Amino acid sequence: MALPLVLAVLLVVLFPERRRYWRALLGQVRTPIGIMVLVTLALWLPSMVVTPLPLRSMEAWVRVPVFIGFIFFLAAMFSERQEALALALKALIVTGAIATVFALCSLTFVPEVLSFVRRSGWTDTPYPGYRPYDMLKPYAALTVLMAPVLVWGGWRLGGRWPALSVATAVGLLAVVWLTYNRSAMAALLMMLVVGAVLFMAIRRNVRVNVAIPLVLVALITAILMWQQDRRAHLTPPEGVVTVLPTWVIDWQRQTIWARTIDMAMNSPWVGNGINVINLLPGAEDPLPTSRLNIIPSHPHNWLVEVFAETGAFGAFALLTLAIMLCLKFAGDYLRNRDPAILAALMVNIGYWGSGLLNFSFWSSWWQIGYLLMTAFCLAGRARLDQD
Repeated sequence: MALPLVLAVLLVVLFPERRRYWRALLGQVRTPIGIMVLVTLALWLPSMVVTPLPLRSMEAWVRVPVFIGFIFFLAAMFSERQEALALALKALIVTGAIATVFALCSLTFVPEVLSFVRRSGWTDTPYPGYRPYDMLKPYAALTVLMAPVLVWGGWRLGGRWPALSVATAVGLLAVVWLTYNRSAMAALLMMLVVGAVLFMAIRRNVRVNVAIPLVLVALITAILMWQQDRRAHLTPPEGVVTVLPTWVIDWQRQTIWARTIDMAMNSPWVGNGINVINLLPGAEDPLPTSRLNIIPSHPHNWLVEVFAETGAFGAFALLTLAIMLCLKFAGDYLRNRDPAILAALMVNIGYWGSGLLNFSFWSSWWQIGYLLMTAFCLAGRARLDQD
């Protein structure tokens, strides 16, 4: 992603109307969400004093405001140049459709295609342990970010675009199923619950408001029963920490979280340093009955990770920011019924929800994907110089 991103940044810097868009961006800094972003960034800084790798931590910290600034500059431009937004949405739908077809082919009847593009020859098993579903789990994770924007974007463009966008979204759901990406499944379920609650608030129909909770309870019960049937035989080894049933959350994640929290208590208020948790003493200890370290590359939970690395203050600030964002989008949608805001809310529910089970919070591609999808929706809603 780095090469096109750098080229995009250079084009933004040279854009002839850049001053107007920078002013629109700076206007957002004065909003409650903008102020909370600054507070969060400030509360992360004390961890720089204790980090064992200050350059690594500073680089991860700097990336966040840089990504926010440049991507929302792009959104400010899109909000005034709707033809550019339409072109961007078309590009997203077309490339998403191509990537999804590629993923489905790799996961089903032509596994050789994935090996081929990875320069391992035309074979379905280029090396022992080759598993396409593991390699494509990150793409499956993007479903929770892309699917709401694809559906909204297709509806906005009209013509034949809605059909292609919905077909791509359905294909992405198939990728989630074929890769058995449980973090994406959990996030999709959260999005469904939030969407149902909003629908109930809008309709305010007694029959609908009784039927929807019953359907949701039945659906969640069925999913839990399926999970238990599929994973009940997975018993944890002795000596590991399990608070929840292992068929709900695997014992590996629970053990990683427990060890991360133990390490966080060495510096509970300011943390141990941004993006260094897997490099601290003890992180390299082996996970029982596994080839992984006790903390592989990250704790697989953004709240636990940020708590261990920036302390209670930094984690509380980020949690507050996430809640404020979701409440802001939900309130705006209930007031205005704008589908772009609904898509932005779903992107945020998916990002913060799946992030409780998947990637490092500091992963550049994950942050950029989230910010870019949110920016598309905000640009389609209204000018960014309005709160």
